[in-house]
Amino acid sequence: MAYVNGAVRRVPASQFPQMLGEWRGGDGPLARRLADAVEKAVRDGRLPLGVQLPAERLLAVELGLARGTVAASYQILRAEQLIVTRTGSGSTVALPPRLNDRLSPWASDRGEAGKNGAPLDLTVAEPAAPFDELLQAVREATDTLPAALLHDSAEGDRPSALHTAIADAYGAQGLPTDDRHLLLTSGADAALSLLSAAYLRPSSRVVLDSPTYPGALALFRGAGARLVAQPLTLTGWDVPALDRTLRAARPSLTYLVVDFHNPTGLLMGEEERAELRRRLRHHDTLVVFDETMRDLDLREGAAPPRVAGRASDRHVVYVGSLSKSLWPGLRMGWIRAHPDVVRRLAALPLAAALAPSPFDRLVAARLLERREAVLDRRRAQLRSQRDHLAARLSALPWCRFQVPQGGLSLWLELHDADSRRLADLAATRNLALTPGFHFSPDGALDGYLRLPFTLPPEVLDTAVDRLTEAHAALDGSH
Repeated sequence: MAYVNGAVRRVPASQFPQMLGEWRGGDGPLARRLADAVEKAVRDGRLPLGVQLPAERLLAVELGLARGTVAASYQILRAEQLIVTRTGSGSTVALPPRLNDRLSPWASDRGEAGKNGAPLDLTVAEPAAPFDELLQAVREATDTLPAALLHDSAEGDRPSALHTAIADAYGAQGLPTDDRHLLLTSGADAALSLLSAAYLRPSSRVVLDSPTYPGALALFRGAGARLVAQPLTLTGWDVPALDRTLRAARPSLTYLVVDFHNPTGLLMGEEERAELRRRLRHHDTLVVFDETMRDLDLREGAAPPRVAGRASDRHVVYVGSLSKSLWPGLRMGWIRAHPDVVRRLAALPLAAALAPSPFDRLVAARLLERREAVLDRRRAQLRSQRDHLAARLSALPWCRFQVPQGGLSLWLELHDADSRRLADLAATRNLALTPGFHFSPDGALDGYLRLPFTLPPEVLDTAVDRLTEAHAALDGSH
């Protein structure tokens, strides 16, 4: 609720026209158009949650409408649970309960994305905020902020509840960790930027999986590094081949995503991890394991994968983040490394600029207390949506894929099509896709597409229908 000095905040009828902007144009009844304008104002923040709307009679006079039109509009908003009306208390702006823990943007959950030819964007694979848990974490963080402000920062450089939560998670995985091993950052990309600044010079070599996370490719290219691709097989990693690549390239840094790999969703098996640990001992390279997807394990009843390195490894770094598992809007990531590495990174002038804000640290600590409850729901939703998308795609004879064991997306191999051309044709049908070359260190992989399964099943159906139409148009596009 929105309160001012303990009272519910009211929106005067005289302010409503300015808050709504131009809304009368378009098709359909005026009541529907007015309801849509109110919803849009809620979505973009012009109408905060909890504010009280003007009385129907007053708003009708201000907008020059019949009172019945405003009453009908309010009825639409009540039916869609965007306002709550209580006798004697008026109507207040609310959020529909079904949107409180969505995995996709509001427009998708309302069925607007892709409906009646509307644009549908499959280029982003990110979850929306866990609404109730995040709001509660923010309230609790706000309560602790006054005490935190008495220090130089919210946590200073002292061990904090956030450090403890992250350290305990690594300890549970068999990797003893304390605050000396941890450096907090404003996300995984910030962590990779710090590592690039510390360990890369122009023309330094970096070995990476192919495909891999596009953000890492951009950061390493921005540092002037020479990228060396190590192709994945259809089922995962060829550890002996990686060993040979490391011997030949002698890279300054090796970047691997072995836990629910982005974009394929593959998981490195325990035997391969053991072999990788053994072979890495013979290479003088900083090995960075990106664990951003680690929490998005969609296997049922399986034990969590073991960490990829040993507790004694001085040249192994783990990069974590809350962006994919909880919410990208909370700029919170970390580096887990040997204390010598942490000290080297913390000494960089860039470290302060890439640190999370004090308030984000407070919120993250409280949100982590609710992490498992959020993840349990999200894993169930993602598993259902992954299986739905896989079932639809399995009927298409012109592609193949491995059902991902985790993550947020499916990696589609095309038998007879160039993904750039297919994406261009899909764009003419209002379907935005990411061709495979975006995930390639060397610009290859034109025969692949990444398809996120973060959207509801009905929207995924629309996406597959448009993709199928785009593929059918390939022959006529020559």
